[in-house]
Amino acid sequence: MYFKTKDAEVFRMTTCVIASATVIAPGDLVTLSSGLIIKAVAASTAVAYCPKGSAVGETTCEVSLGNEFTLVGTADANFAVTDKGIECDLVISGAVQLIDLGASTTDVLKVGISDSAGTVGATTVVEVRINKPLY
Repeated sequence: MYFKTKDAEVFRMTTCVIASATVIAPGDLVTLSSGLIIKAVAASTAVAYCPKGSAVGETTCEVSLGNEFTLVGTADANFAVTDKGIECDLVISGAVQLIDLGASTTDVLKVGISDSAGTVGATTVVEVRINKPLY
């Protein structure tokens, strides 16, 4: 599962240039490399949300501005109550970006604190906000 917005929240977007031959799946988190948008990796220090993605041959994509919205994603480990409010990283599994509940190196994500932040014992539907937005 890729990231999606919780309850169809509305957020501001901007159009950015992507790196040549870059494919970004709808719902991926992205980052900058040499001024161009690329798919975020575990070492990314700031991220944005790309709801529509981009296909081969496209030269731009729309990405989120700021972090005033909540995303829902899949974690790399089972959610626990103690995960609420933690700052955490992104981990890549194959082509899928996961919420790395066990790592706190780049702290690009912050787990929600609400009663719906996640289901204890499950990896899916974990709520996060971008902790370090690109802009």
